[in-house]
Amino acid sequence: MKHLRQFVLPGLSLWLFCVFLVTSSLAAPADFPKKEVSIIVNYGPGGARDILARGIGNTMSKYLGVPVVITNIPGAGGARGLISLYHAAPDGYTMGLGALADILSQILEKQDYDCKKFTYIGNAQYAPPVWFVKSDSPIQTVKQFNTFGKVVRHSAFSMTSNSTVAAMILANRQGFPLVIVGGYKSAADAILAVIRGEVEFSSGAPSVAVPFMRAGQLRPLLVIGQERVSDFPNTPTIAEAGQTDLGLLASYYWLMAPPGIPKPHSEILENALMKTLKDPDFLKWAKGAGVDLKPLSGEETTQMVIKLFGLLEPYKGDMEKYTKQ
Repeated sequence: MKHLRQFVLPGLSLWLFCVFLVTSSLAAPADFPKKEVSIIVNYGPGGARDILARGIGNTMSKYLGVPVVITNIPGAGGARGLISLYHAAPDGYTMGLGALADILSQILEKQDYDCKKFTYIGNAQYAPPVWFVKSDSPIQTVKQFNTFGKVVRHSAFSMTSNSTVAAMILANRQGFPLVIVGGYKSAADAILAVIRGEVEFSSGAPSVAVPFMRAGQLRPLLVIGQERVSDFPNTPTIAEAGQTDLGLLASYYWLMAPPGIPKPHSEILENALMKTLKDPDFLKWAKGAGVDLKPLSGEETTQMVIKLFGLLEPYKGDMEKYTKQ
């Protein structure tokens, strides 16, 4: 009996310890979240990120069982909010809304955050910008930039917007002379420069350009994305124009969290986001707000970010050249 206890008791203790570990790991997710979750928006209220974050937060709280609050931390071109997110406690209680502009800022200038290390919860929105030319422009396709016979001018309100960077890269690849004319206050102002004949093309959201198209002043040339847009079903995408990888330069908006949050917590957040993006009330809100949804898992979003770095980093010199101009 004594010898039996020597084998049975240690074995029983080991079994109980294993049961404890398993039940603890299974119970941990049920303890999250216990309090409100915040989404940091690195720009002020009223912008595209802020509108999307509030729409998501209102519905996501239902699936998390706790309030989701929006915290605006603008400043330093969006870097201040990203730095705050990057250094937040890695517990899953703080998320942020990210986009391509954050990656571009990191590539062009050393930042106190690293987009390669964030924990990606999932992508929510897809908003491809469109290039426009004047309605009577002789340019029918982007390949004609090479036969235009003079410098091609592009008006921009941001030198690092998705569509402007796409123009820089395309000029490099196709070898046509390009000048970026910056300083416009908004996408609408940049588009008006096309109508006035100051530049050959510009870009913007379809909603910005539709009134000018109805007036017969503009014509869509190219969609900066991988899928055509419903407003201009006959307008090809940059992927269809032979630049498949540049389709990644559409405006994607994703949820992310600080590096190193527990996987069970990130899975709960991702599950809540995916349910939110399918929620009937949220879908109704998104349609009314003009938000086109593109649900991608956390892993898919992570891979997309990695691809964006691989696409953009080789063109850092081009971007710096045009920015200095």
